Amino acid sequence: MTIAMDKYSADDLLDLKLQFDTQGFVHLPGLLSPGMTQRVRDAFEEAHVRHAGQVERQRRDGASFVDLPGILDADPVFIDLVDLPQLLPLLRLTIGEDLALNETSARLFFPGPTFTSPFHSDVARVLGVDHAHTSNLLVKLHIFFEDLAPEQGCLAFIPGSHRFPPLHVNPHRPTLARSSAVTRVVPRAGDGVLFNTHVLHMAEDNRTEHVRKSLIYSYAHFWMKAHASAAPSDLAQFADSPCRQQLFGVDLPGVSHFSRRLDRLESASVKTRLQDIGERIAHRVLPLKRVPPRA
Repeated sequence: MTIAMDKYSADDLLDLKLQFDTQGFVHLPGLLSPGMTQRVRDAFEEAHVRHAGQVERQRRDGASFVDLPGILDADPVFIDLVDLPQLLPLLRLTIGEDLALNETSARLFFPGPTFTSPFHSDVARVLGVDHAHTSNLLVKLHIFFEDLAPEQGCLAFIPGSHRFPPLHVNPHRPTLARSSAVTRVVPRAGDGVLFNTHVLHMAEDNRTEHVRKSLIYSYAHFWMKAHASAAPSDLAQFADSPCRQQLFGVDLPGVSHFSRRLDRLESASVKTRLQDIGERIAHRVLPLKRVPPRA
């Protein structure tokens, strides 16, 4: 299914949500406009040049891929990708209103065998979750800003496999990559691929002479522990943006981390902030038995 990102209707979003729920992934052609794609490409290349020494050292050590560090601090465009207006409604549908960024990677995948396991779930060994009935625990968005060739380490999926119980089936066999049971996504510059991290997937071998470059943004729930790469170093810049404060995991005084919702955005009032400061001081200077901790 191909839907132009600038023409999303309510029905388009529901169709994409249906595909995500039934197939475990959705290809988003034209997620980025040509202008945004160029901005991302230029900023990525600047970051690559800036960290060229580190990249080369890791290559000499045998790394098949390298993630450029601190990408959210590299250029404002990488922050703008987090809440793209054409993307945010789909994220809210697929994950929920307590949406937050969980991890980012700016990846260089060099020519050669894949660095991923054969078809795998990222979360199969995570405890306490019924993966076959949880489509919104953790999702990944891969963003491509250059056209890929079919043999350039493209993502491949086994559609519907996110409904399997963890470790229920081992589909691996030498001929699986060419099986009709597998769907490969060959993206063009500006495309995105959003998927449930429990769907069986992999990056195929990069059989070309070209590096595969991509951005990977993982999204989860505000109450889940996020990686350090999920927030830029300067969080004060989002003081007037409750949406970005939630997406980047900024705590709000007086608002439980279980209660953060994009459909109920509001900055803490002066009264709430003063109350929170008072409680923090009380916890530090008074005996615990006199000021019990909040449940």
